[in-house]
Amino acid sequence: MIASRKLAARPGEVWEELDREGAIVITKDGVSRGITIPTSDATLLEDVQERSFARARKAVRAIRLRASESGFDRLTRSGIEGEVKAARRALRRRARRG
Repeated sequence: MIASRKLAARPGEVWEELDREGAIVITKDGVSRGITIPTSDATLLEDVQERSFARARKAVRAIRLRASESGFDRLTRSGIEGEVKAARRALRRRARRG
């Protein structure tokens, strides 16, 4: 972990630490604010894709948790179709209102 002030004041030391550690947590006022990971021109696209996939996995976990907490994870096929029809009706009503 490093303070954001160190990144601004001594970036060379931070890059060396990043090479050594493989990832660094950046803090501001003692609170974690971000993670820095190493990359290169050769791996940049792959690194960005991995981060995107990780965000997608996190979003899916959150959706599944909300579905579980609300009971929607137990809907039957006909129950899902009913929810979709109700949502579409509501959208059509809103569209007609302007």
